[in-house]
Amino acid sequence: MKKLFGLFGGAKKTPLKATIQPSGKSFEVPKNNTLLQTALNEGVNFPFHCTVGTCGNCRCKLLDGEVKAIMDFSYTLSEPELDEGYILACQSLLKTDVIIELEADANQPKHSVKTYKGTITDTHMHTHDIMEVTVELDQAISFTAGQFADIGLEGFSRHRSYSFANAPAANGQKTLSFHVRNVPGGDYTQWLFEKDRKGEAFELHGHSGAFWLRTSDAPILAIAGGSGMAPLKSILEDALKNNINRPVTYLFGARAQRDLYCLDDMKKLTEKWSNSFKFVPVLSEEPEDSDWTGKRGLVTDFIDDETIGFSVSDSHAYLCGPPGMIDATLVKLEEANISLDNIHYDKFLDSRQLES
Repeated sequence: MKKLFGLFGGAKKTPLKATIQPSGKSFEVPKNNTLLQTALNEGVNFPFHCTVGTCGNCRCKLLDGEVKAIMDFSYTLSEPELDEGYILACQSLLKTDVIIELEADANQPKHSVKTYKGTITDTHMHTHDIMEVTVELDQAISFTAGQFADIGLEGFSRHRSYSFANAPAANGQKTLSFHVRNVPGGDYTQWLFEKDRKGEAFELHGHSGAFWLRTSDAPILAIAGGSGMAPLKSILEDALKNNINRPVTYLFGARAQRDLYCLDDMKKLTEKWSNSFKFVPVLSEEPEDSDWTGKRGLVTDFIDDETIGFSVSDSHAYLCGPPGMIDATLVKLEEANISLDNIHYDKFLDSRQLES
């Protein structure tokens, strides 16, 4: 009888189930469907972007159960994150019923995602390799400070993602600014930097991203490098408009003095912030005989209570920049006993990393 039962396929397996905390929402996950794919189909407001395991936006915590990783999570997630049970929903196939934890915050972005037509109206070089690009859209867009948009150009096979560098307006806005770094070998940046592009048309799809200021009274430790300035500038300027009264220390890593920018904007924030605000640039390759009197080394060298001005372990950290900087900073923050739940980051991946 057992052989006959097996011959005809046996009993149909019940689909595995995923439960999301703290909402308690549950749904069945069909075989060979990823956790992210099914959650989105079920109407879950699940942060995501690349869907191929590189951006980290769909990071969530596995509280119970087992998943199979399509791509090794360690390619994107740090060792501390893996130790805490974080997974990438876009790369997760269920092996058992699972319970995952998704962040719940009253300020979580809920704007509609649309595609807009836009025109480049101005460009301005901040440094030798970072340009501010100002654009005008055909209709107003709403976004949350810290997020990004996908830009599509005619003749290019894929979009590129750039963070909003300006604070959002209460009722949306048509005029936006972005910081774009000239990436060697990058098709988009080669196109942008080779000549004056004012008047050029493009498509913008957004908003996107899980990098935004969480509700808390904890001190803010901001750490960025290069064009990672853009989303943190947006977050801090928006926080100033909304009278956020939290101590802030902002470590900004650059190679040399010529790579520092938005210094006037940082000075205004320092002067207008209602609590303490420290902007600390750190240079890694500044010539020894220069007139620089500030910090030298890597930003990770200065994650300590004395430099920061408050207890690092009590702070909430916001990181933005290249993957190497983010990964090294996560290790230092774990050593400083900051909970991973209070660390938020946006890894800036260039086209070479996205296509590898």
